[in-house]
Amino acid sequence: MLDIFDNYELQREELLARIAHELELDQSRKERMEQAYGKVLEVLKKDEIFFKDLELELYAQGSIRIHTTVKPINREDFDLDAVLHIYDLYNKYDPVKIYNALVRVLEQDPYYKTILKKKDRCVRLDFKNDFHIDILPGCMAEVDNRERIAIPEKKLKDWSSGNPKGYGNWFLDKSKLENGFLLESFSKSFSNSFIKADVDAEPLPDTQFYEKTPLQRSVQLVKRYRDIYFQDRENRVSSIVITTLMGRFYGKEETIYETIDSCLAKIKSSYNKALEDGKRFKIYNPVDDKEDFTDSWTDDNYRSFYSFIEDLYAKWEYLKKNFEKSGEKYVSLFGEKLYKSSIQAQLKELSKFSKNKAALASGLILNNEAKTDRVGNVNKDYGVKNTAHHNYGGAYFN
Repeated sequence: MLDIFDNYELQREELLARIAHELELDQSRKERMEQAYGKVLEVLKKDEIFFKDLELELYAQGSIRIHTTVKPINREDFDLDAVLHIYDLYNKYDPVKIYNALVRVLEQDPYYKTILKKKDRCVRLDFKNDFHIDILPGCMAEVDNRERIAIPEKKLKDWSSGNPKGYGNWFLDKSKLENGFLLESFSKSFSNSFIKADVDAEPLPDTQFYEKTPLQRSVQLVKRYRDIYFQDRENRVSSIVITTLMGRFYGKEETIYETIDSCLAKIKSSYNKALEDGKRFKIYNPVDDKEDFTDSWTDDNYRSFYSFIEDLYAKWEYLKKNFEKSGEKYVSLFGEKLYKSSIQAQLKELSKFSKNKAALASGLILNNEAKTDRVGNVNKDYGVKNTAHHNYGGAYFN
């Protein structure tokens, strides 16, 4: 049977995946969000004044669509970006009229009226202590393209361009690997080994979270460090910028580790090249070159962006050289609680299938199943029962 603790690179990769998996929104919250914008759409479709004869769709954009969600730090609400897609040409409408119609319908509802907040070009529904939905109205930009949309400018005097569905498809396509990736192969090998084993064994651990691609997991981890870095800083780098750059520079690496390593180096190099050429570093929407994600950036935004990239790059380089020595480097990137819970989960779940004595002993201790015999050997069956203790020193075994 494949033993993860005999393969350091695989162990490290599995730990990174666990950390990223811990960042995801729980399923119950996802279901509540889906139900919430489904009910909003029902209310809009019942409107007899403006929306009644229009073909409407309300759908999530951003991290929900591409499966790169990250839990907010410090129990903050999750921000769900949604599009109210009107399948009719934008030039038939005034942005103000559509925005006002959206506000009017929601304010007529006794519940939505109490949680509604007007934003520059969208409407926010604030489901307290859980999540909020920013609903951005948009119309078809072209008669023969149902994906591209025209969305109101911030002052609601004109239209700008967008393509959230197309962007989602671009990212998901970029993340695909024809020949699979390391954790996917591990999952299959582990399952096959388990099935073929002619011994009684523990139930097979859940390996579904290995199915997300290295690019998806890498985006989650970079976004996590972004949240940590900008807790006390201004000009926070947006998720769309991080996601676009990671997708743009992704070279079909087969591991999370290699993906982050390669993308960070390329982002840093590309930024420096722009400076050397005396140009502004620009980030365009990969499916709509009319949309420049840096069009409103000031010098402070650029400085904040590059300081963030430099800091992340430096920490990652240090981590590369010290991966096997100390969990302290993981903590600085992803947070102490997240790292500790992930390393514990790895040991508790996978040490049961290992012959590595250190891994097995740590797993027994974490599962509160450890006993120590007279000569100091840790086992499950005989001796003095151990009390739980924790070692968070990093990757344990080489």
